[in-house]
Amino acid sequence: MLVPVSSVRRSEDRGIWAVVVLTGEVDRGLASRLREVMDALIAEGQAQIVLNVERVSFMDSAGIGTLVYGMQRTGAHGGRLRLAGPGDQVRGLLEMTGLAGAVEVFGDVPAACRAPRH
Repeated sequence: MLVPVSSVRRSEDRGIWAVVVLTGEVDRGLASRLREVMDALIAEGQAQIVLNVERVSFMDSAGIGTLVYGMQRTGAHGGRLRLAGPGDQVRGLLEMTGLAGAVEVFGDVPAACRAPRH
């Protein structure tokens, strides 16, 4: 059985948006790495962040906590955190936790990057 490799990496920026690609399972281990990446982006003055979650197979409460953290940190610096391409499991978790109305969700990265700021 193949175990999916989980990773977080910064992708090519799109306009004002820094794009971070998540792959595999967003659990405690990957969530701490994602916090580091978001903190580094904010320290660079980049508070407009799109998380590409198209290839996320699973997210747990640590992942949800990290989304809340990212929303608070980017907001405190005049920015936004957006999700691009969540699958059924991630969408269900957002609904179940009440975050579906709080986090901006888009079908893909281009849509997230071209949508106007609310």
